[in-house]
Amino acid sequence: MNGLYTSTGEFIEFSQSEERELLTTELASRQSAGGFSPAMALGQLPDPDPVLRKRGDGVAVLDDLLADDEVTQAVQGRKLMTLNKRHYQFVPGAPAGDEPEPEAKGLCDALIRDLEDIDMDVLISGILDAPYYGMTPIELTFAPDGGRLKLVQAEPKPVEWFVFNDENKLMFRGEYFSNPQPVHPYKFVLVRHFPTYKNPYGLRLLSRCLWPVAFKRGGIEFWTRFCEKFGQPWMLGTAKANATRAEMNAMAADLASMVQDAVAVVPGGAKVEALQFSGKGEAHSSYVQYWDKAINKVIKGQTLTSDMGSGHSNAAAQTHYNVLEGYGAADMQLVVTAMNNIAWTYTKVNMPQTEGRRSRSTFSPVFGYVEPKDYKAQIELDKGLKGVGVKFKKPHFVQTYSLAEDEFELEGEESKDEPKKHSGSESFAAKPDADQPAEPDAYQQQIDAFLEEVLPEAVSQNEKFMAAVQQAVEKAESWEDMQLLLEEYAPQGMTEDEQTEFMTNVLSGVAMFGQYAAGETND
Repeated sequence: MNGLYTSTGEFIEFSQSEERELLTTELASRQSAGGFSPAMALGQLPDPDPVLRKRGDGVAVLDDLLADDEVTQAVQGRKLMTLNKRHYQFVPGAPAGDEPEPEAKGLCDALIRDLEDIDMDVLISGILDAPYYGMTPIELTFAPDGGRLKLVQAEPKPVEWFVFNDENKLMFRGEYFSNPQPVHPYKFVLVRHFPTYKNPYGLRLLSRCLWPVAFKRGGIEFWTRFCEKFGQPWMLGTAKANATRAEMNAMAADLASMVQDAVAVVPGGAKVEALQFSGKGEAHSSYVQYWDKAINKVIKGQTLTSDMGSGHSNAAAQTHYNVLEGYGAADMQLVVTAMNNIAWTYTKVNMPQTEGRRSRSTFSPVFGYVEPKDYKAQIELDKGLKGVGVKFKKPHFVQTYSLAEDEFELEGEESKDEPKKHSGSESFAAKPDADQPAEPDAYQQQIDAFLEEVLPEAVSQNEKFMAAVQQAVEKAESWEDMQLLLEEYAPQGMTEDEQTEFMTNVLSGVAMFGQYAAGETND
Protein backbone atom coordinates (compact mmCIF):
# COMPACT_ATOMS: atom_id res chain seq x y z
CA MET A 1 0.00 0.00 0.00
CA ASN A 2 1.55 3.28 -1.19
CA GLY A 3 0.92 6.62 0.44
CA LEU A 4 2.23 9.21 2.83
CA TYR A 5 1.57 10.55 6.31
CA THR A 6 0.45 14.14 6.74
CA SER A 7 1.64 16.47 9.50
CA THR A 8 -1.39 15.43 11.57
CA GLY A 9 -0.44 11.76 11.35
CA GLU A 10 -3.17 10.88 8.87
CA PHE A 11 -2.19 8.32 6.22
CA ILE A 12 -3.29 9.11 2.66
CA GLU A 13 -3.12 6.50 -0.07
CA PHE A 14 -1.81 7.55 -3.47
CA SER A 15 -4.65 5.67 -5.08
CA GLN A 16 -7.02 8.46 -4.10
CA SER A 17 -7.54 10.35 -7.33
CA GLU A 18 -7.40 13.86 -5.86
CA GLU A 19 -4.15 13.24 -4.03
CA ARG A 20 -2.60 11.55 -7.06
CA GLU A 21 -3.50 14.49 -9.29
CA LEU A 22 -2.09 16.94 -6.75
CA LEU A 23 1.24 15.12 -6.61
CA THR A 24 1.58 14.63 -10.36
CA THR A 25 0.84 18.20 -11.51
CA GLU A 26 2.87 21.39 -11.19
CA LEU A 27 1.36 23.89 -8.80
CA ALA A 28 3.79 26.85 -8.88
CA SER A 29 4.12 27.95 -12.50
CA ARG A 30 4.27 31.23 -14.36
CA GLN A 31 0.68 30.81 -15.48
CA SER A 32 -0.67 30.06 -11.99
CA ALA A 33 1.44 32.87 -10.48
CA GLY A 34 0.19 35.43 -13.00
CA GLY A 35 3.63 36.08 -14.41
CA PHE A 36 2.32 36.91 -17.89
CA SER A 37 4.06 39.49 -20.08
CA PRO A 38 3.37 40.72 -23.64
CA ALA A 39 6.45 38.90 -24.95
CA MET A 40 5.05 35.60 -23.67
CA ALA A 41 2.18 35.98 -26.13
CA LEU A 42 4.78 35.26 -28.82
CA GLY A 43 5.95 32.18 -26.93
CA GLN A 44 9.09 33.89 -25.59
CA LEU A 45 10.21 34.36 -22.02
CA PRO A 46 11.59 37.90 -21.54
CA ASP A 47 15.24 38.05 -20.62
CA PRO A 48 15.29 38.84 -16.89
CA ASP A 49 18.88 40.16 -16.83
CA PRO A 50 18.55 43.34 -14.67
CA VAL A 51 21.41 45.24 -16.33
CA LEU A 52 20.24 44.61 -19.89
CA ARG A 53 16.64 45.45 -18.98
CA LYS A 54 17.74 48.71 -17.36
CA ARG A 55 19.70 49.75 -20.44
CA GLY A 56 17.14 48.41 -22.89
CA ASP A 57 19.81 46.39 -24.71
CA GLY A 58 19.99 42.80 -25.94
CA VAL A 59 22.63 40.22 -25.22
CA ALA A 60 24.45 41.08 -28.47
CA VAL A 61 25.74 44.30 -26.88
CA LEU A 62 28.00 42.23 -24.65
CA ASP A 63 30.36 41.54 -27.58
CA ASP A 64 31.39 45.21 -27.57
CA LEU A 65 32.76 44.88 -24.04
CA LEU A 66 35.57 42.64 -25.29
CA ALA A 67 37.08 45.74 -26.93
CA ASP A 68 38.09 46.87 -23.44
CA ASP A 69 41.62 45.75 -22.61
CA GLU A 70 40.84 44.92 -18.98
CA VAL A 71 37.83 42.79 -19.91
CA THR A 72 39.81 40.95 -22.57
CA GLN A 73 42.74 40.09 -20.32
CA ALA A 74 40.42 39.01 -17.49
CA VAL A 75 38.41 36.72 -19.78
CA GLN A 76 41.50 35.26 -21.43
CA GLY A 77 43.31 34.78 -18.12
CA ARG A 78 40.42 32.81 -16.67
CA LYS A 79 39.72 30.74 -19.79
CA LEU A 80 43.37 29.81 -20.29
CA MET A 81 43.45 28.16 -16.88
CA THR A 82 41.14 25.51 -18.32
CA LEU A 83 42.24 25.56 -21.96
CA ASN A 84 45.80 24.75 -20.86
CA LYS A 85 44.56 21.54 -19.23
CA ARG A 86 45.38 19.15 -22.07
CA HIS A 87 45.04 15.85 -20.23
CA TYR A 88 41.45 14.64 -20.64
CA GLN A 89 39.79 11.48 -21.89
CA PHE A 90 36.59 9.57 -22.56
CA VAL A 91 36.23 6.16 -20.91
CA PRO A 92 33.44 3.59 -21.41
CA GLY A 93 30.55 3.96 -19.01
CA ALA A 94 29.69 1.20 -16.56
CA PRO A 95 27.84 0.67 -13.28
CA ALA A 96 29.89 1.42 -10.17
CA GLY A 97 32.30 -1.42 -9.49
CA ASP A 98 31.58 -3.27 -12.76
CA GLU A 99 33.59 -3.64 -15.93
CA PRO A 100 32.28 -1.89 -19.09
CA GLU A 101 30.32 -4.07 -21.46
CA PRO A 102 31.50 -4.58 -25.07
CA GLU A 103 28.72 -2.30 -26.38
CA ALA A 104 29.86 0.52 -24.09
CA LYS A 105 33.48 0.08 -25.17
CA GLY A 106 32.55 0.13 -28.84
CA LEU A 107 30.39 3.21 -28.36
CA CYS A 108 33.20 5.03 -26.55
CA ASP A 109 35.73 4.15 -29.28
CA ALA A 110 33.33 5.41 -31.96
CA LEU A 111 32.81 8.73 -30.15
CA ILE A 112 36.56 9.23 -29.75
CA ARG A 113 37.11 8.58 -33.46
CA ASP A 114 34.41 11.10 -34.36
CA LEU A 115 35.86 13.76 -32.07
CA GLU A 116 39.26 13.42 -33.74
CA ASP A 117 37.82 15.37 -36.69
CA ILE A 118 36.43 18.15 -34.46
CA ASP A 119 38.48 21.10 -33.19
CA MET A 120 38.34 20.47 -29.47
CA ASP A 121 39.98 23.80 -28.61
CA VAL A 122 37.17 25.70 -30.34
CA LEU A 123 34.56 23.50 -28.71
CA ILE A 124 35.98 23.87 -25.18
CA SER A 125 36.51 27.60 -25.65
CA GLY A 126 32.86 27.95 -26.66
CA ILE A 127 31.80 26.02 -23.57
CA LEU A 128 33.89 28.38 -21.44
CA ASP A 129 32.00 31.37 -22.88
CA ALA A 130 28.94 30.34 -20.87
CA PRO A 131 29.95 32.26 -17.70
CA TYR A 132 30.27 35.48 -19.71
CA TYR A 133 27.12 35.19 -21.84
CA GLY A 134 25.05 33.10 -19.44
CA MET A 135 24.81 30.11 -21.76
CA THR A 136 26.32 28.46 -24.82
CA PRO A 137 24.06 26.46 -27.22
CA ILE A 138 26.10 23.74 -28.97
CA GLU A 139 24.59 22.38 -32.17
CA LEU A 140 25.32 18.72 -32.95
CA THR A 141 25.36 17.60 -36.58
CA PHE A 142 25.30 13.92 -37.49
CA ALA A 143 25.86 12.04 -40.74
CA PRO A 144 24.95 8.43 -41.68
CA ASP A 145 27.96 6.13 -41.49
CA GLY A 146 27.46 2.40 -41.94
CA GLY A 147 24.30 1.95 -39.92
CA ARG A 148 25.12 4.55 -37.30
CA LEU A 149 25.11 8.33 -37.05
CA LYS A 150 28.58 9.83 -37.00
CA LEU A 151 29.11 13.09 -35.10
CA VAL A 152 30.61 15.42 -37.70
CA GLN A 153 30.20 18.77 -35.96
CA ALA A 154 29.78 20.14 -32.44
CA GLU A 155 29.71 23.90 -32.88
CA PRO A 156 28.89 26.63 -30.34
CA LYS A 157 26.30 29.05 -31.76
CA PRO A 158 25.61 32.74 -30.95
CA VAL A 159 23.58 33.08 -27.80
CA GLU A 160 21.38 35.90 -29.18
CA TRP A 161 19.82 33.45 -31.66
CA PHE A 162 17.99 31.62 -28.89
CA VAL A 163 15.30 32.30 -26.31
CA PHE A 164 13.26 30.29 -23.81
CA ASN A 165 9.54 29.75 -23.70
CA ASP A 166 7.37 29.95 -20.60
CA GLU A 167 8.27 26.32 -19.82
CA ASN A 168 11.99 27.09 -19.88
CA LYS A 169 12.49 25.13 -23.09
CA LEU A 170 15.16 26.30 -25.53
CA MET A 171 13.85 27.84 -28.77
CA PHE A 172 15.57 28.96 -31.96
CA ARG A 173 14.36 32.45 -32.87
CA GLY A 174 14.28 31.74 -36.59
CA GLU A 175 14.54 34.10 -39.54
CA TYR A 176 14.75 37.75 -38.42
CA PHE A 177 13.96 36.49 -34.92
CA SER A 178 10.29 36.42 -35.81
CA ASN A 179 9.38 32.76 -35.57
CA PRO A 180 10.80 31.01 -32.48
CA GLN A 181 10.52 27.23 -32.54
CA PRO A 182 11.51 24.61 -29.94
CA VAL A 183 14.70 22.73 -30.80
CA HIS A 184 15.04 18.94 -30.92
CA PRO A 185 16.43 17.57 -27.62
CA TYR A 186 19.14 15.63 -29.48
CA LYS A 187 20.10 18.53 -31.73
CA PHE A 188 21.47 20.96 -29.14
CA VAL A 189 23.45 20.61 -25.94
CA LEU A 190 22.92 23.63 -23.70
CA VAL A 191 25.70 24.81 -21.39
CA ARG A 192 24.53 27.31 -18.76
CA HIS A 193 26.12 29.29 -15.94
CA PHE A 194 24.04 29.27 -12.73
CA PRO A 195 20.60 28.99 -14.34
CA THR A 196 17.44 29.21 -12.26
CA TYR A 197 13.76 28.70 -12.89
CA LYS A 198 13.31 32.47 -12.87
CA ASN A 199 16.31 33.05 -15.10
CA PRO A 200 16.95 30.09 -17.43
CA TYR A 201 19.27 32.31 -19.51
CA GLY A 202 21.97 31.95 -16.84
CA LEU A 203 24.07 34.44 -14.92
CA ARG A 204 26.00 36.71 -17.33
CA LEU A 205 29.25 38.11 -16.01
CA LEU A 206 29.76 40.44 -18.97
CA SER A 207 26.47 42.24 -18.32
CA ARG A 208 27.82 43.05 -14.83
CA CYS A 209 30.77 44.72 -16.55
CA LEU A 210 28.62 47.06 -18.68
CA TRP A 211 28.52 49.93 -16.18
CA PRO A 212 32.17 49.60 -15.06
CA VAL A 213 33.30 49.73 -18.69
CA ALA A 214 31.01 52.71 -19.45
CA PHE A 215 32.23 54.68 -16.43
CA LYS A 216 35.82 53.74 -17.16
CA ARG A 217 35.56 55.00 -20.73
CA GLY A 218 34.12 58.27 -19.46
CA GLY A 219 36.96 58.58 -16.96
CA ILE A 220 39.56 57.95 -19.64
CA GLU A 221 37.97 60.65 -21.82
CA PHE A 222 38.17 63.22 -19.02
CA TRP A 223 41.68 62.05 -18.16
CA THR A 224 42.76 62.57 -21.79
CA ARG A 225 41.35 66.08 -21.80
CA PHE A 226 43.09 66.80 -18.53
CA CYS A 227 46.43 65.66 -19.98
CA GLU A 228 45.89 67.80 -23.08
CA LYS A 229 45.11 70.89 -21.06
CA PHE A 230 47.43 70.57 -18.10
CA GLY A 231 50.07 68.07 -19.12
CA GLN A 232 52.25 70.69 -20.86
CA PRO A 233 53.61 73.97 -19.48
CA TRP A 234 51.43 77.06 -19.63
CA MET A 235 52.88 80.19 -21.18
CA LEU A 236 51.98 83.20 -19.04
CA GLY A 237 52.56 86.58 -20.61
CA THR A 238 52.50 89.89 -18.75
CA ALA A 239 51.94 92.86 -21.09
CA LYS A 240 53.36 96.29 -20.42
CA ALA A 241 51.23 98.65 -18.41
CA ASN A 242 49.97 100.80 -21.30
CA ALA A 243 49.41 97.93 -23.77
CA THR A 244 46.34 98.20 -25.96
CA ARG A 245 43.84 95.41 -26.60
CA ALA A 246 45.31 94.84 -30.06
CA GLU A 247 48.82 94.48 -28.60
CA MET A 248 47.61 92.01 -25.99
CA ASN A 249 45.82 89.93 -28.65
CA ALA A 250 48.96 89.90 -30.79
CA MET A 251 51.04 88.84 -27.78
CA ALA A 252 48.57 86.02 -27.01
CA ALA A 253 48.84 84.81 -30.60
CA ASP A 254 52.63 84.80 -30.30
CA LEU A 255 52.45 82.77 -27.09
CA ALA A 256 50.07 80.28 -28.70
CA SER A 257 52.54 79.90 -31.54
CA MET A 258 55.33 79.45 -29.03
CA VAL A 259 53.64 76.31 -27.66
CA GLN A 260 54.11 74.69 -31.06
CA ASP A 261 57.39 76.27 -32.24
CA ALA A 262 59.04 77.26 -28.93
CA VAL A 263 59.75 80.69 -30.50
CA ALA A 264 57.85 83.90 -29.92
CA VAL A 265 58.44 87.64 -30.30
CA VAL A 266 56.79 89.87 -27.70
CA PRO A 267 56.67 93.66 -27.43
CA GLY A 268 59.26 95.48 -25.37
CA GLY A 269 58.47 95.66 -21.68
CA ALA A 270 56.41 92.43 -21.76
CA LYS A 271 57.23 89.46 -19.57
CA VAL A 272 56.88 85.74 -20.43
CA GLU A 273 57.19 82.78 -18.07
CA ALA A 274 56.35 79.06 -18.24
CA LEU A 275 54.12 77.59 -15.54
CA GLN A 276 53.84 73.86 -14.77
CA PHE A 277 50.48 72.72 -13.42
CA SER A 278 50.99 71.10 -10.02
CA GLY A 279 48.20 68.51 -10.32
CA LYS A 280 49.16 65.22 -11.99
CA GLY A 281 45.69 63.78 -12.59
CA GLU A 282 45.80 61.32 -9.69
CA ALA A 283 42.04 61.53 -9.28
CA HIS A 284 41.41 60.47 -12.88
CA SER A 285 44.00 57.67 -12.63
CA SER A 286 42.45 56.31 -9.43
CA TYR A 287 39.01 56.52 -11.01
CA VAL A 288 40.05 54.35 -13.97
CA GLN A 289 41.90 51.88 -11.72
CA TYR A 290 38.81 51.52 -9.54
CA TRP A 291 36.70 50.34 -12.47
CA ASP A 292 39.49 48.07 -13.71
CA LYS A 293 39.46 46.35 -10.33
CA ALA A 294 35.68 46.12 -10.45
CA ILE A 295 35.90 44.33 -13.81
CA ASN A 296 38.44 41.83 -12.47
CA LYS A 297 36.38 41.14 -9.37
CA VAL A 298 33.35 40.33 -11.52
CA ILE A 299 35.17 38.01 -13.92
CA LYS A 300 38.00 36.55 -11.83
CA GLY A 301 36.79 37.08 -8.27
CA GLN A 302 39.89 39.04 -7.23
CA THR A 303 42.32 41.71 -8.46
CA LEU A 304 45.93 40.88 -7.55
CA THR A 305 46.52 38.34 -10.32
CA SER A 306 46.01 41.18 -12.81
CA ASP A 307 47.86 43.99 -11.05
CA MET A 308 50.05 43.51 -7.99
CA GLY A 309 50.59 47.23 -7.57
CA SER A 310 52.44 48.25 -4.42
CA GLY A 311 51.96 47.43 -0.78
CA HIS A 312 50.72 43.88 -1.37
CA SER A 313 52.40 40.86 0.20
CA ASN A 314 53.10 37.52 -1.41
CA ALA A 315 50.62 35.95 1.01
CA ALA A 316 47.85 38.23 -0.26
CA ALA A 317 48.79 37.45 -3.86
CA GLN A 318 48.67 33.71 -3.12
CA THR A 319 45.25 34.11 -1.50
CA HIS A 320 43.94 35.88 -4.59
CA TYR A 321 45.45 33.21 -6.83
CA ASN A 322 43.69 30.51 -4.82
CA VAL A 323 40.40 32.31 -5.53
CA LEU A 324 41.19 32.28 -9.25
CA GLU A 325 42.02 28.57 -9.05
CA GLY A 326 38.56 28.02 -7.58
CA TYR A 327 37.01 29.74 -10.59
CA GLY A 328 39.19 27.60 -12.87
CA ALA A 329 38.02 24.42 -11.14
CA ALA A 330 34.40 25.49 -11.64
CA ASP A 331 35.09 26.09 -15.35
CA MET A 332 36.62 22.61 -15.65
CA GLN A 333 33.48 21.12 -14.13
CA LEU A 334 31.44 23.09 -16.67
CA VAL A 335 33.43 21.44 -19.48
CA VAL A 336 33.02 18.00 -17.88
CA THR A 337 29.24 18.43 -17.66
CA ALA A 338 28.97 19.65 -21.25
CA MET A 339 31.09 16.80 -22.63
CA ASN A 340 29.10 14.23 -20.69
CA ASN A 341 25.88 15.71 -22.10
CA ILE A 342 27.33 15.41 -25.60
CA ALA A 343 28.23 11.77 -24.87
CA TRP A 344 24.73 11.13 -23.48
CA THR A 345 23.14 12.59 -26.63
CA TYR A 346 25.51 10.55 -28.80
CA THR A 347 24.43 7.41 -26.95
CA LYS A 348 20.72 8.17 -27.37
CA VAL A 349 21.17 8.74 -31.09
CA ASN A 350 23.24 5.63 -31.76
CA MET A 351 21.91 3.20 -29.14
CA PRO A 352 18.12 3.73 -29.10
CA GLN A 353 15.95 1.64 -26.82
CA THR A 354 14.15 -1.27 -28.43
CA GLU A 355 10.43 -0.61 -28.32
CA GLY A 356 8.00 -3.31 -27.31
CA ARG A 357 10.30 -5.13 -24.87
CA ARG A 358 12.47 -4.24 -21.95
CA SER A 359 16.17 -3.93 -22.65
CA ARG A 360 19.12 -2.78 -20.66
CA SER A 361 20.45 0.55 -21.92
CA THR A 362 24.10 1.07 -22.85
CA PHE A 363 25.98 3.35 -20.52
CA SER A 364 27.24 6.59 -22.05
CA PRO A 365 30.98 7.34 -22.27
CA VAL A 366 32.28 9.38 -19.37
CA PHE A 367 34.49 12.44 -19.82
CA GLY A 368 37.03 13.60 -17.27
CA TYR A 369 40.30 15.46 -16.79
CA VAL A 370 43.39 13.45 -15.90
CA GLU A 371 45.75 15.36 -13.64
CA PRO A 372 49.47 14.65 -14.31
CA LYS A 373 51.06 12.78 -11.43
CA ASP A 374 52.77 15.01 -8.89
CA TYR A 375 56.00 13.08 -8.41
CA LYS A 376 57.41 15.72 -6.09
CA ALA A 377 54.52 15.28 -3.66
CA GLN A 378 54.83 11.48 -3.96
CA ILE A 379 58.53 11.64 -3.12
CA GLU A 380 57.82 13.73 -0.04
CA LEU A 381 55.18 11.21 1.01
CA ASP A 382 57.60 8.31 0.54
CA LYS A 383 60.22 10.13 2.61
CA GLY A 384 57.73 10.66 5.40
CA LEU A 385 56.69 7.01 5.38
CA LYS A 386 60.29 5.87 5.39
CA GLY A 387 60.94 8.16 8.34
CA VAL A 388 58.36 6.30 10.42
CA GLY A 389 59.80 2.92 9.56
CA VAL A 390 58.13 1.87 6.31
CA LYS A 391 60.35 -0.26 4.05
CA PHE A 392 59.45 -0.16 0.37
CA LYS A 393 59.90 -2.99 -2.11
CA LYS A 394 60.58 -2.82 -5.82
CA PRO A 395 56.91 -3.16 -6.92
CA HIS A 396 56.13 0.14 -5.17
CA PHE A 397 58.61 2.07 -7.32
CA VAL A 398 57.63 0.19 -10.47
CA GLN A 399 53.94 1.03 -10.05
CA THR A 400 54.30 4.53 -8.59
CA TYR A 401 57.12 5.91 -10.74
CA SER A 402 56.75 3.73 -13.88
CA LEU A 403 60.28 2.36 -13.55
CA ALA A 404 61.44 -0.94 -15.01
CA GLU A 405 62.77 -3.46 -12.49
CA ASP A 406 66.13 -3.71 -14.27
CA GLU A 407 66.62 0.07 -14.13
CA PHE A 408 67.30 0.35 -10.40
CA GLU A 409 68.21 -1.45 -7.21
CA LEU A 410 67.14 -0.61 -3.70
CA GLU A 411 69.81 0.62 -1.33
CA GLY A 412 71.23 -2.32 0.61
CA GLU A 413 69.73 -4.87 -1.76
CA GLU A 414 72.16 -7.23 -3.48
CA SER A 415 71.55 -8.91 -6.79
CA LYS A 416 70.89 -12.64 -6.55
CA ASP A 417 72.60 -13.32 -9.89
CA GLU A 418 75.93 -11.62 -9.05
CA PRO A 419 78.46 -12.87 -6.45
CA LYS A 420 79.35 -10.61 -3.56
CA LYS A 421 82.18 -8.31 -4.56
CA HIS A 422 84.35 -5.99 -2.53
CA SER A 423 86.64 -3.26 -3.72
CA GLY A 424 89.37 -1.29 -2.08
CA SER A 425 86.89 1.46 -1.41
CA GLU A 426 85.00 -0.62 1.20
CA SER A 427 85.21 0.29 4.83
CA PHE A 428 88.18 -0.97 6.79
CA ALA A 429 85.71 -2.16 9.40
CA ALA A 430 84.35 -4.96 7.16
CA LYS A 431 84.02 -8.35 8.79
CA PRO A 432 86.86 -10.80 8.06
CA ASP A 433 84.72 -13.80 8.93
CA ALA A 434 80.95 -13.85 8.55
CA ASP A 435 80.62 -16.69 11.04
CA GLN A 436 82.82 -15.08 13.68
CA PRO A 437 82.36 -11.33 13.53
CA ALA A 438 85.31 -9.42 14.98
CA GLU A 439 85.08 -6.58 17.41
CA PRO A 440 85.45 -3.14 15.74
CA ASP A 441 88.39 -2.26 18.04
CA ALA A 442 90.35 -5.35 16.94
CA TYR A 443 90.90 -3.90 13.47
CA GLN A 444 92.08 -0.61 14.90
CA GLN A 445 94.60 -2.44 17.06
CA GLN A 446 95.93 -4.28 14.03
CA ILE A 447 96.26 -0.98 12.15
CA ASP A 448 98.25 0.52 15.02
CA ALA A 449 100.56 -2.53 15.17
CA PHE A 450 100.97 -2.39 11.40
CA LEU A 451 102.08 1.23 11.49
CA GLU A 452 104.62 0.60 14.26
CA GLU A 453 106.05 -2.42 12.42
CA VAL A 454 106.17 -1.14 8.84
CA LEU A 455 107.19 2.44 9.50
CA PRO A 456 109.93 2.45 12.18
CA GLU A 457 112.11 4.93 10.34
CA ALA A 458 109.24 7.33 9.75
CA VAL A 459 108.29 7.12 13.39
CA SER A 460 111.80 8.02 14.46
CA GLN A 461 112.03 10.91 11.99
CA ASN A 462 108.81 12.65 12.73
CA GLU A 463 106.61 11.59 15.62
CA LYS A 464 104.19 14.42 14.96
CA PHE A 465 103.87 13.31 11.37
CA MET A 466 103.13 9.74 12.42
CA ALA A 467 100.52 10.97 14.83
CA ALA A 468 98.87 12.77 11.92
CA VAL A 469 99.10 9.61 9.80
CA GLN A 470 97.47 7.58 12.53
CA GLN A 471 94.75 10.19 12.80
CA ALA A 472 94.23 10.01 9.03
CA VAL A 473 93.85 6.23 9.21
CA GLU A 474 91.27 6.57 11.94
CA LYS A 475 89.31 9.13 9.92
CA ALA A 476 89.46 7.24 6.62
CA GLU A 477 86.29 5.48 5.58
CA SER A 478 87.50 4.16 2.22
CA TRP A 479 90.57 3.55 0.10
CA GLU A 480 90.19 6.92 -1.61
CA ASP A 481 89.89 8.72 1.72
CA MET A 482 93.12 7.05 2.96
CA GLN A 483 95.04 8.03 -0.16
CA LEU A 484 93.91 11.67 -0.03
CA LEU A 485 94.64 12.02 3.68
CA LEU A 486 98.11 10.50 3.36
CA GLU A 487 98.94 12.78 0.44
CA GLU A 488 97.93 15.70 2.61
CA TYR A 489 100.17 14.77 5.56
CA ALA A 490 103.13 13.13 3.79
CA PRO A 491 105.10 16.25 2.74
CA GLN A 492 105.78 17.21 6.35
CA GLY A 493 109.50 16.59 7.22
CA MET A 494 110.25 14.17 4.33
CA THR A 495 112.17 14.42 1.07
CA GLU A 496 110.60 13.54 -2.26
CA ASP A 497 112.29 10.09 -2.38
CA GLU A 498 111.29 9.39 1.20
CA GLN A 499 107.72 10.38 0.41
CA THR A 500 107.64 8.02 -2.57
CA GLU A 501 109.00 5.07 -0.61
CA PHE A 502 106.78 5.87 2.33
CA MET A 503 103.60 6.13 0.25
CA THR A 504 104.40 2.86 -1.56
CA ASN A 505 104.92 0.93 1.63
CA VAL A 506 101.93 2.38 3.43
CA LEU A 507 99.46 2.06 0.57
CA SER A 508 100.56 -1.49 -0.20
CA GLY A 509 100.20 -2.45 3.40
CA VAL A 510 96.84 -0.77 3.71
CA ALA A 511 95.58 -2.55 0.56
CA MET A 512 96.62 -5.92 1.90
CA PHE A 513 95.05 -5.21 5.26
CA GLY A 514 91.83 -4.08 3.60
CA GLN A 515 91.57 -7.35 1.69
CA TYR A 516 92.25 -9.28 4.85
CA ALA A 517 89.65 -7.37 6.81
CA ALA A 518 87.09 -7.98 4.05
CA GLY A 519 87.70 -11.73 4.15
CA GLU A 520 89.21 -11.93 0.65
CA THR A 521 92.92 -12.54 1.32
CA ASN A 522 94.36 -14.65 -1.52
CA ASP A 523 96.90 -17.36 -0.77
